[in-house]
Amino acid sequence: MKQHSNPIIIQNGNVQSLEKLSLGSSEYNESWIQKLCFENPTLLPLNEIEPTFGGMIPICRELSTKSGYIDLIYLNDSGFITIGECKLWRNPESRRKAVGQVLDYAKDISSWDYSKLERDCLKARKDNKSSLYEIIHEYYPELEESTFIDNVQKNLKKGRFLLAIIGDGIRENMEELVEYIHRNGNLNFTLALIEIPIYKNPQVGDLIITPRILAKTKEIERIVYRQVDADHEIVELKTNENSESKSISEKVFFERLENAIGSKNVNEVQDFILELKNELNIIAKLGRGKKLSLNLKSPNDTYNFACIQEDGEVWFYGIVNKTEEIGDKQLGIDYLKKLAIIVKATLDDSKKEWYWAVKRDGKYLKITEYMGSKKEWINQISRTLEAIGEIEEA
Repeated sequence: MKQHSNPIIIQNGNVQSLEKLSLGSSEYNESWIQKLCFENPTLLPLNEIEPTFGGMIPICRELSTKSGYIDLIYLNDSGFITIGECKLWRNPESRRKAVGQVLDYAKDISSWDYSKLERDCLKARKDNKSSLYEIIHEYYPELEESTFIDNVQKNLKKGRFLLAIIGDGIRENMEELVEYIHRNGNLNFTLALIEIPIYKNPQVGDLIITPRILAKTKEIERIVYRQVDADHEIVELKTNENSESKSISEKVFFERLENAIGSKNVNEVQDFILELKNELNIIAKLGRGKKLSLNLKSPNDTYNFACIQEDGEVWFYGIVNKTEEIGDKQLGIDYLKKLAIIVKATLDDSKKEWYWAVKRDGKYLKITEYMGSKKEWINQISRTLEAIGEIEEA
């Protein structure tokens, strides 16, 4: 169970505790939360959950489906769809119903094509917009319509959705929902529970909202619906025990990387990342931004040993600056220099230190060029980690 105390404000040395609002009144209800989230999509910390779904644009409220009306629909320029369901939590049963409800919505939409999604969303908007592309294009003027439509269609077909249940005080233990989700899941989705507690400054009456992610699942794609007849449906669980669960954003990253370097090479990269995790507890953490990237970071999430781009290039961010912070700038420089020797390249220190990198003829190397020396690379990371540990202990 998550526990949080009320935030405080310090003004002129005086400490004032904020008053937590009890939602459910006529003024602050589910409709109020829904309107707030629709008009302020950045309120929801979706980049922390699935970077692929970042930059979302509010499309419509109360979208009609066979299972009911979806509170919130968002889209981003990559064609990823976020389904939002706003709930006030009064008892455990209402929480379980909310999960089942949003899963049913995802199942319904996964059977749609782009034309139906566009038609029904525009109907729910009740304005003069003529297409989904027109809405998104206002925010992303460089976006091509055909690319956008293809991406939305692909995500609909694969059922790749982010399902966000948004409430004022979610206190459900996520483990208690896992079995339920497995019984009622859709195709491929990530489900997140987001709490948006609202506090009031008693001095001036301002409202302060502190969104937080309480729980999230990784992508679920083990559930298959099999129709027996018109009235009966069997849910089968299919699990690949030999593969690690990946989020949608991770799968998208490796799909794009595969397009850039080929399936055989991307498998080798994944094996390398797994080896780093098993041997050195290295964290493979997705980076945010217009393009996806994968950072290979130290176990404490402080030192970034490489940043693999979705096109296969290997960049480096801040290793020199971070080792300088602990009093040994040369340690970060030596890491880059020795890695450059391993791949027969050079240290490029022509820009600010944060961007110092390994390059050849002024260009970043592809990850495939590192794979031929991956044992040496692992050893270099290991030695650098040991040196960092000795300095930090001292």
